[in-house]
Amino acid sequence: MDKKINLDYLIDDIIVNSDDLTPFQCQICLNSVIDFKKEHLSFDVLQCRNGHISCHECWSRQLSIKQECPSCKVKTLQSELSRNIFLENAFRALKVICPNKFKESRFQGEAVHCENGCPEILKVELLEHHLKECKYQFIKCPNNPNKCKYIVRKNQLEHHNQSVCEYSMLQCEKCSELVERNQMKQHMESECDTLVVSCSKCSAMIGKKQMMSHLELDCPMEEISCLYRAGGCVKRFPRSQLSQHLTENNNHTFYIQNIIDLHKLQLDECNQDNRKLEKQQKELEKRIFYLESTVNSTVLNYKPHECTSSGGAGNVFKGKWVINNWDRKLREYPTSKSLNSPFFQIGSSKFFIMLYPNGNNDFKGFLSIFLYKIYDRPTLVKYSLEAKNIDPSKNYKNTHINSFINNNGNGWFKWIENKSQNGFFTNNSLTISISIKIIQDHSLVTD
Repeated sequence: MDKKINLDYLIDDIIVNSDDLTPFQCQICLNSVIDFKKEHLSFDVLQCRNGHISCHECWSRQLSIKQECPSCKVKTLQSELSRNIFLENAFRALKVICPNKFKESRFQGEAVHCENGCPEILKVELLEHHLKECKYQFIKCPNNPNKCKYIVRKNQLEHHNQSVCEYSMLQCEKCSELVERNQMKQHMESECDTLVVSCSKCSAMIGKKQMMSHLELDCPMEEISCLYRAGGCVKRFPRSQLSQHLTENNNHTFYIQNIIDLHKLQLDECNQDNRKLEKQQKELEKRIFYLESTVNSTVLNYKPHECTSSGGAGNVFKGKWVINNWDRKLREYPTSKSLNSPFFQIGSSKFFIMLYPNGNNDFKGFLSIFLYKIYDRPTLVKYSLEAKNIDPSKNYKNTHINSFINNNGNGWFKWIENKSQNGFFTNNSLTISISIKIIQDHSLVTD
């Protein structure tokens, strides 16, 4: 962005007819009563109730000392000063020249007219808008502001950039790179990528831009390492001798075998790393599985029952899991996606039921159901899961004895058929009775 230079000027400098300012003189300091500033023009003319005017500064100074008009001595407060609209309008109509008519700096305190300055003569009220658009305003050269100190008129900036400024950016005719004007000669003679130069190794004439590629890939005299350096050959030689070198030492058989052995070792290390990662992945999957189960348990309606104790070697958990809105569950849980019950605690062991409403893996059309045990020592468990039918004589019950280790689950892939008319999904819900020979009696409800 062009940085504008503000000119130092007064109303006396730009008024076309100096006699026109007489009615606007402050009766104390004899300067203009108008608050005339470069950035903003204020046309307020303040007067006492008898019509005597002074500039803003003199009014403030006078009333801070004595609250009276300096001309007629009438008692006057700052809040009682009023505007003289007639004088304000008259001032707006005065003719002035554009301040950009002057040179950028004063000479012996006086503004100096410039032949190349703005010729505009206009009313005071139009001056502020004109100054924002004036093509003759002074701006700092935008090219490398830390070096170029030129101050030029806005309408001369293009000429300055194209013909004068040493720091303007020019496009190289050969390589299209942007270069400062004062650097262009050096660029053309020694830096331009299109220059053709002699290779320092083989003396071939190569484009400067292609020289690095030439040395890395083509130059016959560039010294290179053996292709089998990784196998132990550390010799270096000109590229032109590569073929001859590779025939030495029985065609480098020893070094090639070293590389093969190294690759085998690296492959073994990669396999070990993969096995570690697979193990970590399984652990993470278990953790995710646990977290998902926890989340599911927070959205299910869980109602605990009294736990019955069998005494002796162990305790018994009995409860039920009611899953409501069955048609919605069928939509939300496609094949191989599980719905998990809330957790129920039996001693130090935590259990939950995992149900696949649309079956697991290849068992679409059936419900798959499993009992899972989480984070505990191996435990021998006798359990039964019973699907309640509208006709109690058709209840479907499975019983099994399993040893649960860590996070493993046990159950049935083909449990009951997923048919809405088979009596298991009364009132759009499924009820599962749970019996486990360990601790508490709970009821589990899913809405």
